[in-house]
Amino acid sequence: MSPLRRLPLILALLLLLTGSLSLAGTISIAWDPVSDADLAGYKVYYGTAPGSYDQVEDVGNVTSTTLIGLDACTHYYIAVKAYDSEGLESANYSNQIDGLPRPVVSSSTPSSGEQGRSMTLSIAGESFVDGAAVEFSGTGITVNSTSWVSCTELSVSIQIATSAATGARNITVVNPDQSYGTGSGLFSVIANATPTVTAANPAAGATGVATSVHPQLTFSETMAASSITASNVRLLDASGTPVVQAAGSPALAADGITVTITPAADLAGLSTYRLWARGGSGGVTDESGNPMASDWEQTPGFTTAEGGDTEGPQVSSTNPADGASGVSSSVHPTVTFNEALDASTVTASTIRLIDASGATVAQAAGSPVLSGDGT
Repeated sequence: MSPLRRLPLILALLLLLTGSLSLAGTISIAWDPVSDADLAGYKVYYGTAPGSYDQVEDVGNVTSTTLIGLDACTHYYIAVKAYDSEGLESANYSNQIDGLPRPVVSSSTPSSGEQGRSMTLSIAGESFVDGAAVEFSGTGITVNSTSWVSCTELSVSIQIATSAATGARNITVVNPDQSYGTGSGLFSVIANATPTVTAANPAAGATGVATSVHPQLTFSETMAASSITASNVRLLDASGTPVVQAAGSPALAADGITVTITPAADLAGLSTYRLWARGGSGGVTDESGNPMASDWEQTPGFTTAEGGDTEGPQVSSTNPADGASGVSSSVHPTVTFNEALDASTVTASTIRLIDASGATVAQAAGSPVLSGDGT
């Protein structure tokens, strides 16, 4: 019989042309027919090393097939032989092709984006090759760049047009060999909307809240971190005065929608507090720059449990001690309190050394000094 012809260059293109929605673990191939009156069929040989084929499939007298059950992210090498009616195979293999199984697209994070927004998506799946391209169904989504992270992840920067139609979009990943997979409806374009507060913790009307609480607000969409400031997101006491926040507060979580307030000190016991967020110009905004329509205030507020620090500090000891004599004239006196103090209240006017006449002794620059433990 005549030898098997070498596979044409169009073989690689047929990997795209024979593709469909993501079919895990498959490679589709095609080849030129052998012109031989006694031709009975073809066998496809494949394996995971060049020229070493540990698997074979008799596909019959056809000129294309799809290999199934292949391992994701595994490189396969494939060649074909023809055989006659007596089962005799051609002496030589066809030319060898190689590649990963067809890519599978399983999810997008985030899974939606507003009209007019620029964003970066993490596309998850399998058998992605460095150099893969990403496409979205419909119009209005421009792919600015695609970065290969791993065989199971791509990072994609996109721009959604302000005129992009809302609704679900398919995501297609095309490998450099033109094999592709499509995930149906994995990303949605949503209308450009203003953010809102969707939840507060503690909830309105909650009682018995721990005085060590770090209150949280949850927004309806991803927020711009630059807009989450202590002047835009506050905790108010019963008189409407903002509670002093610790350094780094408020903090926007990695999810982009949860904001946590960390008070500089525990809240007072048996007291009412309200969460508040600024809207309008200069207030909190989403990543597209849309501000919340108006100020939001928790109504009613939440009430803390009994047990907060309701008593002021007391002096527990001094050095020199009361009545001490013969003390060095170079002494640096200390006062020890029964609890940590607010450093801002330790000043030369609140902590003094007084002489026998009651006059205040002048203190050096930087005095008084609060110890590291605050006592």
